[in-house]
Amino acid sequence: MSNNSSTKKRRVGGGGARVSIDGAGESGEGSELAAIKSMMQELVQQNRTQTNMMQSMQGKINNMQAEITQLTNKCDKTGTIISKLDDKLDVLEGSQKRVEDKLKYHDILLQNQNWKYSAPYPSRDYWSSSNLNGDDRAAKDFLRQIQQCTEKMRYGKGDGDILLTANLPYNQVFLPHWKEFANALQQYHYHLNHSTELQGNSGLYFLNVKLPDEVIDLLSKALKSSHFRKIKLESNNFGQRGIDFALKYLKNNPILKAFSLVDNPINSMDDINKLGEIVKEHPAIRDLQLHRCQGADVDGYEMLKMIMNAGKNKLMLVDLSSNNISTGESTFISDILVTNPLYALLLAGNKLDDQDAISIAEALKHNTNLRFLDLTRNSITKTGWMALRKAEFDDTSLNAAADSNHRCNIKYPLSWYTPVGVSRLGIDMSEMNGDRNQTKAFNSKCVRKKKIYTILSSRNRDCTNVGHFEGIPVEILPDMLHSIQNYSNYQVGDSNMSQGSGDVKPLSIVYEICRHWDESLAAFEALSS
Repeated sequence: MSNNSSTKKRRVGGGGARVSIDGAGESGEGSELAAIKSMMQELVQQNRTQTNMMQSMQGKINNMQAEITQLTNKCDKTGTIISKLDDKLDVLEGSQKRVEDKLKYHDILLQNQNWKYSAPYPSRDYWSSSNLNGDDRAAKDFLRQIQQCTEKMRYGKGDGDILLTANLPYNQVFLPHWKEFANALQQYHYHLNHSTELQGNSGLYFLNVKLPDEVIDLLSKALKSSHFRKIKLESNNFGQRGIDFALKYLKNNPILKAFSLVDNPINSMDDINKLGEIVKEHPAIRDLQLHRCQGADVDGYEMLKMIMNAGKNKLMLVDLSSNNISTGESTFISDILVTNPLYALLLAGNKLDDQDAISIAEALKHNTNLRFLDLTRNSITKTGWMALRKAEFDDTSLNAAADSNHRCNIKYPLSWYTPVGVSRLGIDMSEMNGDRNQTKAFNSKCVRKKKIYTILSSRNRDCTNVGHFEGIPVEILPDMLHSIQNYSNYQVGDSNMSQGSGDVKPLSIVYEICRHWDESLAAFEALSS
């Protein structure tokens, strides 16, 4: 019993001890949960606090961004206002400069009213003893030209063209007159800038006038401010100094539209490249004429490529006549003609052949911009000319004629305009797309009508028109008869285009068709069946 009793005590004691331990464990776990819960609540509160702070900061950032946007807008408006003010200032400064220039111009005109030409003329004894080889009369005439041009510039008179022409060697007696001329030229820019009559028309021309280095130096200084719209230098015998002068003037004159060198050789490809760069960057140049300018060390074909590439989509007229250009088997010319907006291309007096002519003729089927083409005095035979003629006027059918090039006026060899020559070309081409002197192009719609009517007239002489109508539906025959009168009036749309001497009266063509009406009906019936 005592054993059992002690056992119970142990169990009870053991059980009491377990209860006590277990109770202590449950109490510890509760405090830990409470601590964790407290920590979580504290973290949630901190998160809320941080969220509120972030929201507050985001609000401040948004406000700052709005303020920045407002400031940016204000800056933009301020920049716009400043830009407008700068523009107004530029306008005012420009107006002020124009007023100052105008006042200066009038002041110069007033001063020049009392100006007198002072360059001395040589005595009669000088002329009789000079070494001009009988050209004393030409020399006197040249000096009178210089004086007239000088007075023209000093007094602000004339049309803006300054032209000197001569064909005699340079003489030192000319130098005082050149100095008078250069002094007048230097102040001539006031007249060029302020005369409304000269807008776009002023030109400077030295034709066959020999320009030695001392004269070139005078002109270079005088032309720094006098900007002409056109300049032509022909047969001036001025060498490298003159080429440098010409290129420099082209580069420094932003309003120059037409630049012409004739028979003034450019002797290096470096100068050709320089010319190309100037043309490429020039804001106004449209006409470039380099007739007979290929120098000793210049390849004519390379010269052609350089100029055409530099002036692509810019130049309207290119004259590279007499520059020893030979293309070999290259199709460069025809390739550039397909899309180039060039108005006139003058390549006379070179070494182009039938293959060049044929490829150019092919390009003209797609080119609707070119108005003048001169390939005369090349190595082109009848084969090449016939290809060009067919591109301009294909008279094999009415459709072919309608699809021909109606804008480009091709210049043919003069001998081909004789009665014998015309027969070599077929139908007379003397007035199709333009006049035979290549100075005027006709309206393309009028040209198309003329070509169609020319074919109808040619067939009418043999009464063969009806035989060509087999492919035409009978329903449009009345419209075709009505069109005959319309085509016959091609010259009405262009007053410069005259009625062709070989063209018959429209009634004759109508009569032909009506007279062979049964043949027409038979042809149409056969076609419909």
